[in-house]
Amino acid sequence: MTVVGPYAAKIGYSGAFAYIAMLSFVPWWIAGLATHVVSHGWGHRFPLWLVAALGALAAGPLILIYASGVYLIAAAWWPSLPSDGRFIMDIERWQAFALSQGRSIVLWVAFVMIFTETFGWKRYAAFDRRTSGPPASDLPAPGLLAPVAESPFQLSGAAWTAEDDRQLHALVTDGLPPRAIASRMQRTFHAVRARTTKLGLKNNKP
Repeated sequence: MTVVGPYAAKIGYSGAFAYIAMLSFVPWWIAGLATHVVSHGWGHRFPLWLVAALGALAAGPLILIYASGVYLIAAAWWPSLPSDGRFIMDIERWQAFALSQGRSIVLWVAFVMIFTETFGWKRYAAFDRRTSGPPASDLPAPGLLAPVAESPFQLSGAAWTAEDDRQLHALVTDGLPPRAIASRMQRTFHAVRARTTKLGLKNNKP
């Protein structure tokens, strides 16, 4: 947008980059914070895609207020930028906002799901604050290692340690399927599959 957009010709490349960055990075951070709030409050009840959608929806009004402030600052710094119609909230403006909000929700959900499934990120992992420990049904059976405690910012894509490998070996030996192991170790299904194969462990369960 800085190179091929219409702003460079009006305010220069540095000004165009600053203007586009203010309308890109900060709204992304606002959406991330709003999604974390939703995940922290309702992540234990809602699926991840719904948590992401609600986070983007909640961020919409905040981003609208922020963008209006950016337009005011940009109009003061760069008078050559067109600002007519930015603050006229007529039906066309509301329609444009609704379209932008819908597009943002779809893209945000897609990004969150892709990052989770591909990179194993657990930034918005479910975290139930109502319990101080695992339910009785989730307690490990005798001989099993205890499950890793859940954390709202746990990074499942972290490197495998020797302790992780020992836990994986024990869970495979106990006959747990890969998806149950992934849930127990806070890893993705594909990460568990790949690590099991690399260690030469046999687990043919789906």
